[in-house]
Amino acid sequence: MIEGLKLTFSGEELRTLLEDRIADHTGAADHWRREQARTPESQTDEAPLLPDHMCEHEEERHVWRAEVLEFIRNHVDPQETYRLSAADLEFGELLPSKPGSIEQEEFEERTAVGFQLERLTKRLGEIGCRAPASTDDWVPPGFKATRVDVEVGSETIQIEQIEPAGEAP
Repeated sequence: MIEGLKLTFSGEELRTLLEDRIADHTGAADHWRREQARTPESQTDEAPLLPDHMCEHEEERHVWRAEVLEFIRNHVDPQETYRLSAADLEFGELLPSKPGSIEQEEFEERTAVGFQLERLTKRLGEIGCRAPASTDDWVPPGFKATRVDVEVGSETIQIEQIEPAGEAP
């Protein structure tokens, strides 16, 4: 019995799929190289110049992914049969590409909260609101606020009730 989703590929089929993805990443890296070489004269309203650091990052990312997939391809025996899990398929980028509308929807879901917080922060700044100097200025009685060290990402503040409701002195 096989547990979980496992797909079976011949080594030759797996190598072909990896070569297709390698070509996709190589083409994308070339695109970002050309984008970085554009001049202000080539800029249009529909195709503005993008920041160099962004183009460099995207080029590096695609070159690296192509190298990773080449490494994997070079270690696939065309005469063997491979049984791949969902994680293998995702890591090797072997599933069909998502349509742009689905990619956009997922991007918007991942970033919606951040965008809303940014808009809210800007709006609060526009109307003159400032962050309180300490949590004492905004934490209600019976609660305590603690800054949580989260290594990566925005500052996080945990708010806990320290006295049951109705039992405050």
